Amino acid sequence: MSADPIYAEMPFDQGDCFQLNKNLFKDEYNIIDPNPFLTTEYGIYQWCYCKKTDSRKLVKTIRKSTDPKSDEPVLILNNIHTMQYLDHPNIAKMMEYFNETEYYYIIYEDYVGGNLLSKMINKGGNPEQMAAVIIEQVLSTFVYLHSKNIIYRFLNHNALFCDDQLTITFLEFGAAKRIQHPIQLAIGDQHYQSPEMINGFYSFKTDIWSAGVLLHFLLSGAMPFDGIMTQSIKNSIMRGIVKLEDTFDWDKIPEAREFVQKLLNFSQNQRPSASDALKDRWIVRAKQKKQAVKMNPALTNLRKFQKCEVLVEAIIMQIVQMTLTQDQKREIFQIFQEFDTNRDGKISTQELIEGYKKYQTSTKLEDKDIEKLVQKIDSNGNGYLDYTEFLLACQDKKKLLTVEKLKMVFAQLDVDKDNALSMIEMRRIFGGNRISDKNWSNILRKNNLQQKTVLSEQEFLEFIIKTIQNGHSFQ
Repeated sequence: MSADPIYAEMPFDQGDCFQLNKNLFKDEYNIIDPNPFLTTEYGIYQWCYCKKTDSRKLVKTIRKSTDPKSDEPVLILNNIHTMQYLDHPNIAKMMEYFNETEYYYIIYEDYVGGNLLSKMINKGGNPEQMAAVIIEQVLSTFVYLHSKNIIYRFLNHNALFCDDQLTITFLEFGAAKRIQHPIQLAIGDQHYQSPEMINGFYSFKTDIWSAGVLLHFLLSGAMPFDGIMTQSIKNSIMRGIVKLEDTFDWDKIPEAREFVQKLLNFSQNQRPSASDALKDRWIVRAKQKKQAVKMNPALTNLRKFQKCEVLVEAIIMQIVQMTLTQDQKREIFQIFQEFDTNRDGKISTQELIEGYKKYQTSTKLEDKDIEKLVQKIDSNGNGYLDYTEFLLACQDKKKLLTVEKLKMVFAQLDVDKDNALSMIEMRRIFGGNRISDKNWSNILRKNNLQQKTVLSEQEFLEFIIKTIQNGHSFQ
C-alpha cells in the first residue's frame, strides 16, 4: 500500500460512478426497439445499444414539462440524485443520465427477462413456491428502502421486471420519496392503494399493504378488492374485507392465506413491518426449500480481498459493469442473499462471521480476521457490506484488471473517439471530490504527468497500471 493512500481522503461509494453525460443521447446510444416494454406515468423504458461498449443497455426516457413555472425538473433531479446511491440487488443500477432540451434519459445496466407474470407462467412449477420467492425479494427491498426513510408507493404486478430464475428488479422509482413523517398524496395503481392512502395520511406501512395485494394476486390470479371504476375500487378497499376468490382453494395453503391477511390488515398499526413480515413462518418455510448455493470461488476472492486506491476501485466498478454477465451477477446475488440473513439489503459483520462458519470449510477465519475484512471491503464507511461492495470483493481482480479490459474502459470514456482523455475528466470520473488537490498533484508527479492535459490510450494504460502497482498488491 502506498504511503499516501488516495482512499484516505473520502470513502468511495458506488453511486459516485453515476454521472451526467454532457453529450447527446443519440450520439452515444441507439434505440433497439421503438416499442417500450414498460410505460408508466413517469417515463417509458426501452432497450438501447451503447455505441462505445457495443452492448445493450436499458434507458428510461422522461419528457420534460413545457410549463416554465413547473417544479418538475427539480423533483426529477432530486429523485435521480437520491436513487443513484441505492445499492440493493433487487434495485436497477443507474449508470449515467442525459439532461437535454426536451427529455431526460437515464441509462441502466442491461437486464435479461421480462414481465413478472409472463415469466411465472412460462416457468411453471409450484405457484405458492414461486410467489414466496417473489414476495420475499419485494419485502427485502422494502426493508432496505424503509431503513433509508424511502417509501416506494408504486408496487404492482406490471411494473416488476423478472428473469427466468424469478429474480426481480425494481425499475420505476418515480413515485419513491424520502419522508420523515406521514404524507397525504394518493399515488400509484388504485388496486394497490392502502386504506390510509385513500384516507390521505399514510407512511411506510402502505408498501406492506401493496405487497399483500401482490401476493394475493400471485397466488389466486385475482385482486383482493373488487371494482372497475375508481370509486368502486376505493369503496371495496375501505370496507376492509379481503376477498378470498371462490374459484381458488385457499384451504390448501392455510399459512399463505394467513400471511396475506396479515399484510392486508386494515389497521396499519397492526400490519407487520417489512422486517417482521420476513420472519413469518410461511416465508421461512419457503426459504428452507431453496437449492444449495455454490460459494466458491467467490468466498476465496472475498477472503483474499485487499484494499484498493479510490482510483482503482472506480476502474474495477467500470469493468464489472461492462463485462460481468447476468449469470455471474445472479450467482453473486444468491451468495449475498445467503449471508444477508435478515434481508435488509446489507451484510453485517456478524452475518459474515456466521456465514463463513456455515459455508467456508477449507480455510478457517477467526472472528477478528472477518472484522478486519469487513473494514477493508466497506469502502463507503457505513459499517456494513453493501451489495456492490460485496459484488466487487467477490471478483478475481487479477482477471479483471487486464490490459484488454483497461482498453475497454478507455474506449468507453473516450467519447469523441480522438484517442485522448483529458486529465480534468479523468479526475472527475475516477476521483471527484474524494481526491484532494494535494493528492491529485502527487499522483500526477509520481507518473510524470504534471504538464499533461490529455492522455493517449497508451499513457492511460501506463498511468493506471503504475497506480495499481504502487497502491495495491494482489496476493
